Amino acid sequence: MKKTTLFLILITFNLSAQEIKKVDSDKSIINYTGNHFLHKWSAQNKNISGLIQIENQTISNIGVVAKVSDFRSGNSNLDSNSLRVLDALQFPNVIFKSTSINQENGQIIIDGIMNFHGIEKDINILATVVQLDGSILLSGKFSVYLTEFLVDRPSLLTIKVDDEINLEFELYFN
Repeated sequence: MKKTTLFLILITFNLSAQEIKKVDSDKSIINYTGNHFLHKWSAQNKNISGLIQIENQTISNIGVVAKVSDFRSGNSNLDSNSLRVLDALQFPNVIFKSTSINQENGQIIIDGIMNFHGIEKDINILATVVQLDGSILLSGKFSVYLTEFLVDRPSLLTIKVDDEINLEFELYFN
């Protein structure tokens, strides 16, 4: 009987110390910028899905999904060309899932796996965490390289776009 009671107490404590928060897609945004010697371009996605797991008031796990087709630049020609280059019908989502998280003094170092264009790569992200009236803002920047994800970089006037794509995010979790 004592073992059963202890087991139930441990389970209850473990569950009560854990919390799941969902991305607030009304407030959250992911931006990316790319470069070509003739111009810079950017696009944003405001239709993001994701969860964070909080244990003992510390973020312990993060998962985020963004559809490639939801990135908008404001230029329909650029958007349709991006969908073609990124094979959005074959690889519709960009997925990030954490593998380890270290949080200290409002900063968070997130190691994880990014699945983009059908390729999984290890990614390290430095972000800032802000507690806001029951919600959490996670923001940061990082870069990816198109060739690492086997994306055939398009060219303009025989010169390819830069390999590096810079991403910025502000993710609100409620």
